[in-house]
Amino acid sequence: MGKILVVDDDIMLGRVLTRLLQEAGHLAKAVTNLQAGVAQLTSQPYDVVYCDVRLHQEIGLDLLQMIRPIPTPPLVIIITAYPSLETAQQALRDGAFDYLVKPILEEALLRSVNRALAAKQFQTERENLRLHLQAVLHCVDEALFSVCDRLIVRSANHKAQQICGITLSDNQESLLSLLDHCDGPCLGALQRAIQGETVTLLRQSCHCPHRSDKMISLKAMPLHNSAGAPLGAVLAIKDETELVQLQKSLQNSNRHPGLLGRSPAMQQLKQKIEQVAEVETTVLLCGESGTGKELVVEAIHRAGSRAEQPLVRVNCVALNDTLLESELFGHVRGAFTGAVRDRVGRFQEAHRGTIFLDEIGDISPALQMRLLRVLQEKTFERVGDNRTWAVDVRIIAATNQNLPALVEQNRFRADLYYRLRVVEIVLPPLRQRREDIPLLVAHFLNTFNQHFGKEIRSVSDAVMARLLACQWLGNVRQLRHAIEHACVVCQQSQIELEHLPEQNPLSPPQVTAPPQQSSEQQAMLQALAEHRWHRDKAARQLGMSRSTFYRRLKQLGLDDADG
Repeated sequence: MGKILVVDDDIMLGRVLTRLLQEAGHLAKAVTNLQAGVAQLTSQPYDVVYCDVRLHQEIGLDLLQMIRPIPTPPLVIIITAYPSLETAQQALRDGAFDYLVKPILEEALLRSVNRALAAKQFQTERENLRLHLQAVLHCVDEALFSVCDRLIVRSANHKAQQICGITLSDNQESLLSLLDHCDGPCLGALQRAIQGETVTLLRQSCHCPHRSDKMISLKAMPLHNSAGAPLGAVLAIKDETELVQLQKSLQNSNRHPGLLGRSPAMQQLKQKIEQVAEVETTVLLCGESGTGKELVVEAIHRAGSRAEQPLVRVNCVALNDTLLESELFGHVRGAFTGAVRDRVGRFQEAHRGTIFLDEIGDISPALQMRLLRVLQEKTFERVGDNRTWAVDVRIIAATNQNLPALVEQNRFRADLYYRLRVVEIVLPPLRQRREDIPLLVAHFLNTFNQHFGKEIRSVSDAVMARLLACQWLGNVRQLRHAIEHACVVCQQSQIELEHLPEQNPLSPPQVTAPPQQSSEQQAMLQALAEHRWHRDKAARQLGMSRSTFYRRLKQLGLDDADG
């Protein structure tokens, strides 16, 4: 069943034709002039139009021009009582589907409408196929061209315009003229493909005028019809510029492995590491959990004169006061219950090297005093021993607490604070250097591809947008965990939104904290609220150990709160 319009100034003929068409099962309507016909065709879709050549003062052939702006125009069959070769040729030249001579017999009418409807169905199916193919082509990240053997562009997707910096018109143009500004490898590859060769080129320099540093990979393949005859060629171009730049940044960062980033904040951090590496002084690292304090310690140690000597790490919050004292300074047998043999402490292990004291703000006043003596005199005694040991060690301390505030509260010795803070390095949180996130994502993808034996090439644009928008309360450690989770569950070559952690720390519900609360309190409250006050899960999200998280809850007065 089709929808058909008859345009004829002969009212009786219009009625006869519409009745015959309706009896054949079609929807049919008749009008007497072009204005009414165009009004019908622009207000609703029709499949076929029968139009008389002569309409009082109007020429029916003009309808062929008038309906061209319609997105899906109907097929037009011209009818006339005054046939001529010139009129028939003009009608077909302007796009008419058929040409009928009056009087029109019922058999001829139905035969013509059936042919037209079959052609219209084929035309619709072909257009739907074209639209589906166009949608597919627009979804890919590569620029795609198809050309004939004379390099005339038959089709191209929007990425072709974006990557190559060209503007495609509705008129078919030569790729030679479109790319006359380009002296890159694309045209040569296409010409080889037209000759029957498949060409693959990786990491080629593309000299587009709008961007001189573009790097591309391309593939050109010959195009044949079903009989194997050559039709032209297809060219696919992938913009590799960002990936190449990321890899260069990774290579340039080998001097400080793990400290990835080209943001101003990271460049300043690396510069400061270089400055303090050769200077024999204490360094205090300040920053939120997950910002990479251990990586900075390793970078300072490796870049300095003590690089060949030990780097010893001590987490000051992991042990109680007695055990921490023994851990730092060692003990002799019998010094306390369980001390069944002499033990060398971490300071002695780090002799001539570097000792890293993490979470320094959590040590007791007694240990603060002993640590101050090591800094001032370079000597210490083991627990339970009177013998004094000299030690040559560089001390690097770290904290995520506000030490000046602890000094004001008499919870941390001022003299120790200033001894530790000869040089202070503040590590920027990830949310203050979002431009480094793509580089970090590329690094973590490479890491987990090797670890899990996968071949995940990238993250989708939607995922990258989500990652760039996140607040990252757990900083780089939280980002690493998110990418690790995504790599575990992703079974394809690209990470999508559904592969991100289900309990999504990348878009956490907002918790409004009172103005007097610190940023750390707000972060902890938000993590607790998101995980319905499940403290272990909140600690993992923030990249904290369980003991550190519980201790900070108590210090901040949040241990008695409920969710």
